[in-house]
Amino acid sequence: MIAGFDCPPGYVLPLKKPDTYGLYYVMEGRGVYILNGTEFPVDEGDLFVIYPDTEIECRADKEEPFTLRAASFNGVDALLLLNASRFDPKAPVRHMEDETADNVVRFMAGLYTYRGQDIYGTTQSTSILYAFMSLLVKTATWDQTAMPPGWTGSVHVQKALDFISEHYAEPITVEDIANHVNLSRSRFYRVFMQHVFLSPQQYLTEYRIREGRNLLEKRSGSIKEIANAVGIEDPHRFSIMFKQVCGKSPTEYMRYLIEFDERKNEE
Repeated sequence: MIAGFDCPPGYVLPLKKPDTYGLYYVMEGRGVYILNGTEFPVDEGDLFVIYPDTEIECRADKEEPFTLRAASFNGVDALLLLNASRFDPKAPVRHMEDETADNVVRFMAGLYTYRGQDIYGTTQSTSILYAFMSLLVKTATWDQTAMPPGWTGSVHVQKALDFISEHYAEPITVEDIANHVNLSRSRFYRVFMQHVFLSPQQYLTEYRIREGRNLLEKRSGSIKEIANAVGIEDPHRFSIMFKQVCGKSPTEYMRYLIEFDERKNEE
């Protein structure tokens, strides 16, 4: 997804807990980006990262609201490249110097130009995104003759994330994931927490529940069938976990979806 928008004074972007990574560039104005409860002021020329499945808030200033350009993305290299670009959940904002800022704007415009679902547009936007990330890696402030900060741990974490996305529907455990990335369970826990800021078990649970929520929205079966489809054999346990993550039980969420559809049809 590529977007550009002018924000009214005090506007809060409806992001809350996104499903993808995102790069947001402040064209002008200012505001505040809140990630995991920590506030990061953002101003003209700043580029900041949105992390998936993370509590965030992005609010425009009341006096000088920002104008943003944004691109969201996923992929097996996303976390590695962001780390190599000197972005981190503890430091998710980088200021772009003038020459780099001009290139950022051009890349954002290119991504917008080739938005769409056809193969040509997807291929072009993917190539532009990798070129964009290459620029960010090249201009990052670390010794580039060495490995980027946290890269080794990121390799293990990315391998774990890929394993979860491919096998979440199976009865996998944290032990299975640790074995897959060739780390002890305790070492894997520490590395995962360092990069994702969630425990492996919490991430696996939230991933399964998010996939279950998507199936509910598509009306893809009974609660028991959906629970089994995301690797949770006990539908009662699935319901408890669903409410912990989403704030509603699956039944309550389905009722909400039905009421929403009815209101939408009445309009």
